[in-house]
Amino acid sequence: MNLKTLALTIAVLTSGCLHKYMYAQTGMTWFDPTTTVDKSNEGMKGIDCETLKDGYQSDLGLLVTEFVARPFFTYTHPQIRKYLNGQPLMECSAKVQRVNENHFVIIEFKINSTRAKTNYGNLEKDVKIKVNLMNNEHLYLKSIERDRGKVRKNLQRTTYVGTYAISSADIDLLKKHSIDKVTVLWEEGVEEYEIVNVDLIKNQLGCLN
Repeated sequence: MNLKTLALTIAVLTSGCLHKYMYAQTGMTWFDPTTTVDKSNEGMKGIDCETLKDGYQSDLGLLVTEFVARPFFTYTHPQIRKYLNGQPLMECSAKVQRVNENHFVIIEFKINSTRAKTNYGNLEKDVKIKVNLMNNEHLYLKSIERDRGKVRKNLQRTTYVGTYAISSADIDLLKKHSIDKVTVLWEEGVEEYEIVNVDLIKNQLGCLN
């Protein structure tokens, strides 16, 4: 792995910039990533399918269905986990959006540091993420735009948003199977993330009319 996550976090820890409470998305109930309970969350389908937009958007001239973002995973590099007292370095939420007949997965990465742009770089346009499914199949979703990251110094946080197009064939797979892992190619390297809310994308795609 090429990312300088270890150096990033040690620098944050020693500089005193790390939040006492690292959960940036305080409005969301996060799953416990250490749980030994079965990762399936079929009972969450109703919650996962709450809509933010659903219908014709006159300002855009488009039909848009967009679900409310829900917790997707948290991540901390294993080498630095012991320094963070069980709190995550990265928190991620995701949602499905349909614009006319086009489908997208929107993933928001919240990194609890203002130095993340130096260590992660950009999320580049036309770069694919690898999605590993629970049935041992995998697929690739391509980003449609570049994101350089947005720093919020008052929150000691850097936020990236990745928007990934879903093909018709991939929609069928994602409707049937839960997601196990996602691998993201950052400008500075690659990280693989184990998904906690494994049925989120499947549930939201299944709720589309």
